[in-house]
Amino acid sequence: MPDAAACTPAPPPPPALAGAGRPSTARALALATVTVILWGVSFPVSRVAVREISPLALATARFAIAAALLVPAARRRGFSLARADLPAVLLLGLLGVTLYFALENYGLVFTTASHASLIVATVPLGSAAVEAFRRRRAPRPLSVAGMAVAILGVALIVRPEGADGRGLLGDLLVLGAMAAWVAYTFLARDLMARYPALLVTASTMAAGAATLLPLAAGEAFFRPLHAPSPAAWFALAYLGLLCSALAYLFWNVALPVLGVPVANNLLNVIPLVSVLTGVLALGEPFTLPIAVGGALVLLGVVVVERTGVERGSSGA
Repeated sequence: MPDAAACTPAPPPPPALAGAGRPSTARALALATVTVILWGVSFPVSRVAVREISPLALATARFAIAAALLVPAARRRGFSLARADLPAVLLLGLLGVTLYFALENYGLVFTTASHASLIVATVPLGSAAVEAFRRRRAPRPLSVAGMAVAILGVALIVRPEGADGRGLLGDLLVLGAMAAWVAYTFLARDLMARYPALLVTASTMAAGAATLLPLAAGEAFFRPLHAPSPAAWFALAYLGLLCSALAYLFWNVALPVLGVPVANNLLNVIPLVSVLTGVLALGEPFTLPIAVGGALVLLGVVVVERTGVERGSSGA
């Protein structure tokens, strides 16, 4: 969903859609590559959009568009939620859509797409650390080293720039978004185990759009709406149609064919695409701290993903 965030911008992507068709490996790789490019470009596109569309209005419109496409698709397949699970879906919408994208979009008002994408790239580390804590198992030494390297990379990226500290504020807001997504991933596990991923994601998007709407209305009192330019309308269409809806479907077709290890390696391309697009299209600075910090973040994430977090044990 996020830009996986996944959409990510997404935020980390959702699990594969059960029962999806299995294309050839080459086609699956092509679909996954298109997806990570779409998610990577979403950070610079979001930064363009928030210059003209208020952050909460942008998030509301984006997920209203995506929900309008995905909810009917889920219904056509006969998917439905039990009434008892509606509060859980509402909570997921609040965490994974409302809180995550409110913080990320406001963060992009103050910081660069390069900073935001590299910070969000540490989501797997946060999830791994929380999982180790929940299971009360000591992390492997190599995993601890990987986390330390990634944290050092974030520290190089997240630092005051300029006299007003606006960049640091933006970075901290994006860090808050990352924490919201980590919480979302753990709360979503139960529903993802009992329902198809398409239904959970479509319902979460609809709930998020609904809970964002009153916040966007309140935001309009302090930041009056203006007619967006064609570029802003294009950015909104990109985020809603391509990044949140189409990319999700592509990913769920490709993931069962490629497998999780290959997919995780492809996700590491997202911040690289974001940084490159931000530098070339938006003229964002590419400084030594960004280069070194970004390399350390990606190195730390790869180390943790390859080694796992917990020490080996016979129990699950």
